[in-house]
Amino acid sequence: MFAGARRFAVVLSFAGPAVAGAQGFEYAPGTAQYRVLQNSKAAQEVMGQKQEIESQSTQLVTVKLTRAAKDTVAMNITLDTIYASNNMGMPTNAVDKFNGMKVAAKISPTGTFYSALGPDEKTLPNSSDMTNAMGTFLPRLRATLQRGATWTDTTTGKVSQGGMEIDRKTVSHFTVEGDTTVASVKAWKIVRRDSTTMTGSGNSPNGPMTMEGTTKGLGSIFVSPTGQFIGVDASEDASLKIVLSANGMEIGVTQSATTKVEKVK
Repeated sequence: MFAGARRFAVVLSFAGPAVAGAQGFEYAPGTAQYRVLQNSKAAQEVMGQKQEIESQSTQLVTVKLTRAAKDTVAMNITLDTIYASNNMGMPTNAVDKFNGMKVAAKISPTGTFYSALGPDEKTLPNSSDMTNAMGTFLPRLRATLQRGATWTDTTTGKVSQGGMEIDRKTVSHFTVEGDTTVASVKAWKIVRRDSTTMTGSGNSPNGPMTMEGTTKGLGSIFVSPTGQFIGVDASEDASLKIVLSANGMEIGVTQSATTKVEKVK
């Protein structure tokens, strides 16, 4: 779900009746469980040698929303289970430690992220990125949805990955395509197009290194007029360049990934 513990990303359309006029939107209190399916294909090239890997993950996530204040929704999110596999026979049991992980987050009624609190790194190593990803599980939307409405959001922040501190800037363009029906539920379909730039540096087992890269994403978000998050169908393509400072060696990485989030109960 969380796109390498970074994002949920992180994008189906069905025929449905037309919507007349604008409608207010806020995430409604309640509890729901979601299945998150991710598939990725990545290639790494070093000194003309190329290695490819395909990986998959399946996660079940329970989300409980309560209204903490007029402008704040409390979100308690639990990673019930996570399973991963790849075509290289590489160990994947490292993700097992995240089973049952809980995060307490605060967001606005339309999904703007305020804060997230999860396990500390001493209790659960490498959990900080997962905490941030779980805290941003719900898409950030607008309070009024209307067919044809468009808007742009820009988000910036820092993430830690592979020993590097990375600055990320994402520009997201949203378009409300209209209403549809998903699993017998009336829903808005909102198309999101993302463009992300990343730069960073840090230390790895191979010494100091720098990284720069870009990603392009396309997805569809589905929410109900009553404030339920129904799911996401998304894809993303990334291109990265990593340079080892000691010898100037360049490592090129490309990745294509798909993410599907579906409400199961």
